[in-house]
Amino acid sequence: MNIKSLTSLRHLFLWTISAFILISLSANSQNFKEASKGNRTKYNFNPDWKFIKENPKNAQELNFDDSSWSTVSCPHTFNDVDTFDDLSLGGHHGEKNQWRGTVWYRKHFKLPVADKGKKVFIEFEGVRQIADVYINGTYIGTNRTGFIAFGYDISQYIKYGGADNVIAVKVNNDRKSDNFRDNDPLVWNHEHWHPTHGGIYRNVFLHTTDLAHVTLPLYDNMKTVGTYVYAENISEKSADVTVTAEVKNEYNSRKEIICETKIIDANGKVVSTSASSRNLKAGEKFVFSSTAKVLNPQLWYTRKPYMYKVLTVLKEGKKVIDKYETPLGIRSFEFNKDSGFHNNGEYAKLHGWGQKPTNTWAGLGAALPDWLRDFTYKLMDEAGGNFIRWGHCAASQSEVDMGDKYGFVTLMPGVSGESQDEGETWDIRIAAFRDMVVKFRNNPSIFIWEGGNWAETEKHYQEILDIVNTYDPKGKRLIGNRRSDLKIESEKYLTIEVGTEGWQREFASLPIIESEYMRDEAPRRIWDKESPDDNFWNNPNLYKNTYQIGSEEFAVRQADHWWNKMGKKVYHSGGANWVFSDGPHGGRNPTEVTRASGEVDGVRLPKEAFYALKAMWRPEPQVHLIGHWNYTQGTKKDMYVISNCAAVKMYINGKLIGTDDTAENGYVYQFPAVAWEAGEIKVEGYVDNKVLVTQTKKTVGEPVAIKLTPITGPEGWKADGSDITLVDFEVVDKDGNRCPLDAARVDFTISGPAIWRGGYNSGKANSTNNLYLDTECGINRVAVRSLLKAGKVTITATRKGLKPATIVLKSLPVDIKNGLTLEMPQVYKNVPKEEPMPVHTPAMPVYDPAENNTSKLFTKFSYTGDAKAMLRTTMDWGKKAYTDLEYNYTVIPSYLRGAEYVRTPDSDKRYWARDQLQFVAGVDMEIYVGHDDRVSRPEFLKKEYVDTGDDIDLAGVKMSLFKRTAKAGESIIMAGNTEGDAPKDCRMYVVIGKKK
Repeated sequence: MNIKSLTSLRHLFLWTISAFILISLSANSQNFKEASKGNRTKYNFNPDWKFIKENPKNAQELNFDDSSWSTVSCPHTFNDVDTFDDLSLGGHHGEKNQWRGTVWYRKHFKLPVADKGKKVFIEFEGVRQIADVYINGTYIGTNRTGFIAFGYDISQYIKYGGADNVIAVKVNNDRKSDNFRDNDPLVWNHEHWHPTHGGIYRNVFLHTTDLAHVTLPLYDNMKTVGTYVYAENISEKSADVTVTAEVKNEYNSRKEIICETKIIDANGKVVSTSASSRNLKAGEKFVFSSTAKVLNPQLWYTRKPYMYKVLTVLKEGKKVIDKYETPLGIRSFEFNKDSGFHNNGEYAKLHGWGQKPTNTWAGLGAALPDWLRDFTYKLMDEAGGNFIRWGHCAASQSEVDMGDKYGFVTLMPGVSGESQDEGETWDIRIAAFRDMVVKFRNNPSIFIWEGGNWAETEKHYQEILDIVNTYDPKGKRLIGNRRSDLKIESEKYLTIEVGTEGWQREFASLPIIESEYMRDEAPRRIWDKESPDDNFWNNPNLYKNTYQIGSEEFAVRQADHWWNKMGKKVYHSGGANWVFSDGPHGGRNPTEVTRASGEVDGVRLPKEAFYALKAMWRPEPQVHLIGHWNYTQGTKKDMYVISNCAAVKMYINGKLIGTDDTAENGYVYQFPAVAWEAGEIKVEGYVDNKVLVTQTKKTVGEPVAIKLTPITGPEGWKADGSDITLVDFEVVDKDGNRCPLDAARVDFTISGPAIWRGGYNSGKANSTNNLYLDTECGINRVAVRSLLKAGKVTITATRKGLKPATIVLKSLPVDIKNGLTLEMPQVYKNVPKEEPMPVHTPAMPVYDPAENNTSKLFTKFSYTGDAKAMLRTTMDWGKKAYTDLEYNYTVIPSYLRGAEYVRTPDSDKRYWARDQLQFVAGVDMEIYVGHDDRVSRPEFLKKEYVDTGDDIDLAGVKMSLFKRTAKAGESIIMAGNTEGDAPKDCRMYVVIGKKK
């Protein structure tokens, strides 16, 4: 059928009431050119808000005087000044000294007369934690999710003709209790999960549309779902793409609406079109649906994430009245319980990170321009990531879009803390889950919906399934809950196991993906014990740290955790390293102002662990020597190399030191007792006896100068009041090489239209927001925020004895009129390039599907500590008690002989987690816990267990024996060994089970 015939048919449709005809044609050679925008306009609503950190009366009123308030732009948080500044409380409590309370935002704007008679919608991508929204003095709604986009139809309240309009938002970020367990109904609003950064911390948009329009995917308040796009019958030759579009006619009369669909490839070519027509009654909401065939489709792979877009065009006659874009990625996938993950039939191991959706940044808090979120994603992509688990609440739309373009398989939650919730808490959670599914169901990077961060009841599982079946019935996405092993019935409802720490699977019938592994912590600034200290090894509070390791050991441990928990298991789909960037949530080291478990620090400067994972996960040949080469004469130390090659050679000043062709943990090559000498150390990576990659590190000279390097968004530094420019400052030698041991203060001056945001020092309190900062390992990073006024900004960095440095930055004007701008938040443009298959994959052990947990007592057993726990049978004296010590039981009560028992790792005696050891009782049983009373007893032991009066002698240590009874099917959860400090020589508890 040709275009002329198609046009004639469309004219014919206009004479037919309620006609519904589908036309599909191939248009591979047709270039897409947008002839008209229709009546839809999307305004960036971020710039120029008024803000006050108080709760004045009547601040919602149109004529309220806000002239004395501060001027800010969104994304904005009022906690950017009081985070990353207090040392962590340890014990997984993190930093909680952040301002909490009620504040107000007001935005003045005027809509052009051209928008009169249109529909007007306000969209918030996220406000924390409770947002009460008003338009021109009228209350229009409240949102309490903190992480889910929401919006309102404000059409009836808008004034035109040059009249002032005011959106007012009252925001509260307070919480009920210091104890996250008692913080209902908003249990996830707690620094245990996310620092309580309040504000309009994500984007705000204003949409105007024709009265007949494609609806927005904002279900809360508006009950609209937008478009739904999915592909079926996918092959290399073709794919059937179905597009549904919810269209609403808000005219007072019938309208004959033609709905055209164009599928457009990455080069702008229309590859398929379809059209249908319907006579819509006044007020009618109708879902148009069409299916078109795409020939020779480019498929979405994690290693080549090809994206199409779908353009939905509404016409009345020949007149275009609306246009709406939807992302499309054509892909098939399988998570197989025995063979792992397959993308379009191709095996792929998933490796990446968990990341907090707050994405906190030192000096900026949780309020980041989109390009800085993209900056983080680019780093994850550089390090070889292809998987992300947002924990434990939803990411923003821009971050989900980044998953599409960088090829990250995404595990997406709604909102959740770590509990099975009921009542009001559950009502908020399940509604948020629904809204999240509606918002993100077209993003191809989402492969798994996460129902929650804890097991649910059967009733709640069914509600989750009902939502997915209603709003994403064709997505074929899997459903999983972290800690679903807490409930036997989970297996009936879930389609994937979302594990924790990866030691073993808990559901033999389900595929598995890991949600949190490698939760160790180490600051970037510390190399090793052979290097000068920077307030770590000599810190008087070091003994309180759960983790007492430097960044080099942290880097080497990456391979151990990855390979043994997931990498070598062919059945294991892969997992998320916890987490990518350091943040002030749930830290376990009171020597730090951050939870230092990231591969990059709180300003996204990479640690050695970043390069270690890059050397493991990138498909191209990689080799990375852990550490620096600036030691003192006489130093001898083990040197480690991480490489995805089959062998590594090391040279010092041209002399071969050794060859290692037997990697430990898949990727670690060790060279023991290497003697340092000034000059150059080089490593080479080999596959099939051919050198494929090299890396060289040199002895760097004395510090002589400061070097400044600016980093802006891809379109430059925008004077929109919220954009950021980053400035890296390094101390370098005479040849411009960074001095890796430099750790001293640098002072700054700044002039021009900007706000200094600074950075942080990870081991010092009150280091943020100052016009001085220490280098760490020779480098650090500061941030500067723009104002609404464009201009030149001059920054100078000085330190006595060094050559100073000066840079001049220029912020670019943004076209803002009457509070509105059409300039969208900037992100990096991405042209997907196909990545090769891995150059070398270490040999994996043969997998036997029959090897599963066969304990009849400890079913669904899991252990989430740092080291491995094991189930054992036939308890008796002489049996080993721990997995990492050679200590045996020497004296036990006779009634415990023949029981089953758990060998725990003694190294976890100072580690705390709420769900450290968990299982479901397979039978009616008695559970015994042997606890070292030199350690304060944890709450679970005091509340649920009774002291038997008996003791166990464990290699000379008396362990008090506690007991409880459990019914078959009962979920048993044990937290850490103690919730306080633990003596250095204490012991980890042990667990014994006996059939009743």
